Amino acid sequence: MRAQMEFMFQAVRQAGSYMPMHAHSCCELVYYGMGGGTTRILSDTHAYAPGTYAVMAAGMLHDERRLADTEVVCVGFRLDEAGGALREGLHEDGPGRPVEKLLRAMLQEMQEQRPYYPDKLNYLFGLIVIEHKRTAGVAAPQEADSHLQYARAFIDEHYNEKITVEELAAMSGYSYHHFRHLFKRKYGRSPIAYLLNRRIQRASHLLRHSALSVAAIAEACGFSSDAQFSTLFKREQGVSPRLYRRQVNRIPEGRP
Repeated sequence: MRAQMEFMFQAVRQAGSYMPMHAHSCCELVYYGMGGGTTRILSDTHAYAPGTYAVMAAGMLHDERRLADTEVVCVGFRLDEAGGALREGLHEDGPGRPVEKLLRAMLQEMQEQRPYYPDKLNYLFGLIVIEHKRTAGVAAPQEADSHLQYARAFIDEHYNEKITVEELAAMSGYSYHHFRHLFKRKYGRSPIAYLLNRRIQRASHLLRHSALSVAAIAEACGFSSDAQFSTLFKREQGVSPRLYRRQVNRIPEGRP
């Protein structure tokens, strides 16, 4: 996600003043540091107070009626496609007001204008977007995929060790059944079936390209015994490990 700031300013608006309905070509965040009043976003009217902020999408009509002297910090911004949608409307800042602290840091950057300050402004506003999404409960659809990718990568790296679905589910932050469902939907097979396939693939490679015994290959690939390896290998490949080795290496019958 990349945030691009378009404009930023801080101002104090007098009690009784009014900003008519208007919209911007970019998204806007308006933070209320002090004061009170109302803001109408499309057809919904919200009462703002210190520590709240409004978020409007590009082209979204909104107004502001100040019932008390009001300090605002306004930021116009754009997000790349990976940034996803924001939750528009009026929101409360989180505990300790993290959004306000980041906005104050942005204002200081604008005043000091040290080297690379435009990059720093975009970086700080990117953190604000993250804080907003967390506080507003905006879903992160790609996170599920990332967690599943971590689990699959773990299987790929540790296939020769003892791995349980419970451990993979805990690692991914899901319940046992939810993890199994998500994993199978994404990869077309259950976690255990994926693990077995990974072990069989590695065992097949060793049978083709090494002189290791079947028992040694069984141990190297994470099977509990030679017998278990032979049973599962034959079920998946249609032949026993020994016959598979003979066939792929074209070893005549009777030779060891």
